[in-house]
Formats: sequence, structure tokens, C-alpha cells
Amino acid sequence: MPMPTEVIVEDSMPSETYHRDPAPQPSLSASIAKILDRKSPLHAWTANPRLNPNYQDSEKEIFDLGTAAHSLLLEGIDKMVEMPFDDWRKKEAREQRDLVRRQGKLPVLSKYVSDIYLMIQIAKKALADSELGLDLSSCFTERSIFWQQDGIWKRARLDAQSRQHHLILDYKSTDEADPYTFQRQIINLGYDIQAAHYCDAYRAAVPTCDRDPTFVFLVQERSAPFACSLVGVDPVFLGLGQQKIERAGKIWKRCNESNSWPSYSKSIFWAEPPAWALADFERRSLGEQE
Repeated sequence: MPMPTEVIVEDSMPSETYHRDPAPQPSLSASIAKILDRKSPLHAWTANPRLNPNYQDSEKEIFDLGTAAHSLLLEGIDKMVEMPFDDWRKKEAREQRDLVRRQGKLPVLSKYVSDIYLMIQIAKKALADSELGLDLSSCFTERSIFWQQDGIWKRARLDAQSRQHHLILDYKSTDEADPYTFQRQIINLGYDIQAAHYCDAYRAAVPTCDRDPTFVFLVQERSAPFACSLVGVDPVFLGLGQQKIERAGKIWKRCNESNSWPSYSKSIFWAEPPAWALADFERRSLGEQE
């Protein structure tokens, strides 16, 4: 893979700035690559704030527990401002919420505060007690990386990058942190693409690295007991993700150069029944004959 021709690393960039895509040119992120893998270039164009003049942030009105825990675990609990409201429906609540956000803080509804403290405490202990023995204070957190490679700009925002080891940690909140359950989500949610893309970002930011970084998910449940698991991504998964990210990069480059962003194919797709559906029908038919 060609080496990056230019790299920008930012350790204090606000999340809002990063998500506005401040790269020198519209850049390919993991989320855009996922869209290119599963949908179409038109969907990717729509999701990029630099390309789509009518782009609207899809941010939820209410920070859910997992989203707030993610921000505060990585950016510090002192960023949180407790808001004494049940929800954001009232005008006063929304006005105070927006004021806090403009101050660079994170407004959190009172009902979430105690659970967030507990989630963060459990997550930190899980990391410390694991074979990683990791303390997030020894990591770069929310590190934004922009790099030019293969004729396009790319970007990634790493949750945590170890200062001592070639390690990337990504925090995910979910309904069930069982590793076998999470493993099935890796393909469905495009996490293989994210892992490969972040490893590319790491190699761009740490050119002296003589090996591939280790990529590990910290997975935590959003409800009590807020259990955690650690799920690593093995080389086969990373290889698959790498193929997908390279394909997405080629599509992104072609569409940017031609300023053409097609949707789905205009050819008829002939749907075929999956093997399991045929087998299931045959099984039920045989049962009726007995």
C-alpha cells in the first residue's frame, strides 16, 4: 500500500469540528466507507457535509446513555453538565441544552447521571483488570487523523491510542456485550471496515511503526450491570475490512473526480431464495407427508 503523502494529527479537535470534515478536500471516513460498501455513492454524497449543501446533522435530540458515556469516558467527566429536566421537549430545556453545547460542554439529563458515573467506573476497571492492563490516561483519546493516500484525503477519529503499545481501542455501547453476540455484529455494522480504516490511520500517524497495530473493541452494556467485554479483530477480519476500504477508496476517488454520484444500479436485480428458505420449505413439506 502506498505511503501517505501528507498527514495531519490533531489531539484537541472538538468532535463537532471533526464531523464537519475539515480536511483540505472532502475526505473518506469509516462511516462513509460503510455507506459505499452497503448502499451507493449517492448515499455517501448525501452523508458528507462538504459535498451536500443541504446536509443536516442526524444527531438525536436526547443523548442516550451509551453516547454520553462514550464522550465522558474518553473526554473527561468534567465535560458533563447535569441538566435538571426529564427530557428536551420544553423550550427552556432546549435553550439551556444548546447554550451548554456552545460552551463546548456536554448537557446530560439528570436521569442519566448516576448511571453514567457507574458505567465509566466499570469500564475503566474492566480495562485495568484485563490482559491489556490499560489506563486511558496513558492513551491519546479522541485523536483526529487526516491523511492523503492514493490520491484522496481520508480521516479517522480514534477513541484511544496507546502511547506505549501499538494498540487502538474502540468503545462501543450495546444491549448485549457477550463476545459471541458482538462478533456477529462486526460484519452487519461494518466494524471490520472501521477497524481496517483506523489501522490505516494509525500507520499514517505513526510511520515508524514496524508492525500492524492491534485493534480491540471495549464493548459495554447500556443497562445494569453495565458488563464489559474485550473483542479483538483478528487478521482475517482486518483483511476483509481492508479489501472493503480499498474498494470504497476507489469509488470515492472516481466519483469525486467525475463529480458523478450514482445511486443503485438501474439493472433489474433478480432476487433468489436463500438456501435456508428452500431447505425449510422442503423440511415442512416432508413433515406434512408423514
